[in-house]
Amino acid sequence: MSAGPGPQVYSVTPESVSGHQVFQDDFRQRLGATAAASEQAGWAGILVPHNLHEIDPWVVAAHLGSVTSTLVPLLALQPACTPPHTAAACASAYAMLYGRPLHFNLVTGARDDEMRRIGDELTHDQRYERLRRYGHVLRSLLRGGTVDEDSEYYRYRGFRLEPRPEVLARCKVFVAGSSPASLAVAREIADVVVTHPAPFPQWRREFLDPLRASGYTGEVGIRIGVLSRPDPSAAWQEAHDRFPQSWTGRQETLLKTQSQNTWSRQLARQAVAEEAGAAAAGPADPYWLGAFRSGLASAPFLVGGYAEVAERLGEYLTAGVGHLLLNGGTDEDFAHIRRALPPVTAGRRASEHQGEHQGGVHA
Repeated sequence: MSAGPGPQVYSVTPESVSGHQVFQDDFRQRLGATAAASEQAGWAGILVPHNLHEIDPWVVAAHLGSVTSTLVPLLALQPACTPPHTAAACASAYAMLYGRPLHFNLVTGARDDEMRRIGDELTHDQRYERLRRYGHVLRSLLRGGTVDEDSEYYRYRGFRLEPRPEVLARCKVFVAGSSPASLAVAREIADVVVTHPAPFPQWRREFLDPLRASGYTGEVGIRIGVLSRPDPSAAWQEAHDRFPQSWTGRQETLLKTQSQNTWSRQLARQAVAEEAGAAAAGPADPYWLGAFRSGLASAPFLVGGYAEVAERLGEYLTAGVGHLLLNGGTDEDFAHIRRALPPVTAGRRASEHQGEHQGGVHA
């Protein structure tokens, strides 16, 4: 786990294939390098995404266990692809082999065309209802419960997970929340609610305050990229070089403004507005949607010198954010990100203390 009392930081596995670049090393080499750099940086874990065009996340997680000592995979779990009892059994096997938990990032599938390819015709809200039932079954099995379930999506009669190592009590369930349906499910089953944040004042006003007012008392995470250097101008140059703006990227962003996926639609509309107002905005703010607008990243970035990035991150952490899920970046970025992480705050300590006593289930 990450050293010290600061936020839990998660890197992300490299792409196995890409339509944007040609890789010099094979996937196993790149995966091993990222895992080693993540442990050296002191990160808590590593996000293993689930997409139909990517390598199977379970195989990736198993390999990560064999080449790391402390890193915990945060594994994207898609109910349409993996039944909850299978996910729990795999977590049990992982715990037996490596003495570590798995964390689960429950996802419903962001693209309707991909879901239709595997015969999943459920509506947006139906997928979240299935996710709700999925989360309850998974959590019960991880905690050693006996599952009796007779719902539209799952049927179990007196099912228990065997063997069940005690380390499974440390598994956490992450749920991304933006739409009303997703937030309702997250409040019920999540240990950690995750969002792609807007600029801090807007994010606090439109997301965090309503979430807390709804009764949620658990942990909060954000998915965000961090690109920082000692010299702010060097950070911005790297950002523009790494995420060049293009006609194709802008057209994809415009299409996403009509997406059924709430977070994608909100970020796309914000990205379009950011570009339109950039000329009159004066000095660049660290919060930047240019990476999203390029079509090469799926989250906002904080860009700039160590102090200004730390100031922006500190706003989120002081408000209670305890988990940072990094969006992309390179292994060489990690040392700079460590320099840009602000010291632990009172709000962060309160969030950790609260989470320790919640037990993971939030009504």
